[in-house]
Amino acid sequence: MNLAYLDVDHQRSHYSSMPRSAREAFMDRLVLSWLYHDHALEGVVLTQAELGRALSGMPCRNYCDGLVQSSLRRMKECVRHIEDSARRGDELTIEWIKDLHARMCEPGDENAGRYRKRDTSPGIYNLDVAPAASISYYFRKFMETYNDELIAYHPLRGAAIAHWEFMRVFPFDERSGLVGRLMMNFILLRHNYPPAIIHATDRHHYFAALAGHRTDLVPVVVEAVGATINAAQGFSRRAATTTTHQMAL
Repeated sequence: MNLAYLDVDHQRSHYSSMPRSAREAFMDRLVLSWLYHDHALEGVVLTQAELGRALSGMPCRNYCDGLVQSSLRRMKECVRHIEDSARRGDELTIEWIKDLHARMCEPGDENAGRYRKRDTSPGIYNLDVAPAASISYYFRKFMETYNDELIAYHPLRGAAIAHWEFMRVFPFDERSGLVGRLMMNFILLRHNYPPAIIHATDRHHYFAALAGHRTDLVPVVVEAVGATINAAQGFSRRAATTTTHQMAL
């Protein structure tokens, strides 16, 4: 087995041994980072104040502010959804992914869960993707690849390659990147790994990996999961130090 996988698995044993309350408190804190970095990958850079305004339900200042706030709140709900789905042991299917996309869309959006109409990958992505008329076929092939091959890989490798393969299909006109990363993290969570939060500072490496060979994304994901585990351990140590200090007072 790859030594990088062994290292993460060793670190994960410490993560898994965290008290449940501490792990849940860490995940609550992690969601803020998750929302920030995932939107930054899409080219939307947020301030802490903007995150706070969105998640506290404060009034929107203008139309664009409203769109950003709505996207943040929907994604937070989707993070909770994939956590719950992973705990239930739900299977990854095309319908599961289409439902996830619909959850990321505005209420009443006619494109929610519907396939891309353009032949190119829209927005910031410049990938060689499936023709719009063939998405249904390539999406089924993606699921066959996942079930016949990727599901047998180490979860870190399987999740990374699944994300790469999904982005080659690029099934939706909007939010394919957001949905693809949520799907990848669902796979990790389902196998009891913490999520891979790809930081904005790693944006160049992430996009280069998506444009390269399908295994190029694996080290990016391994590093991201390792960073999440390290952050959890630091959070746990700080919490323990605070508790000890309070007991000594």
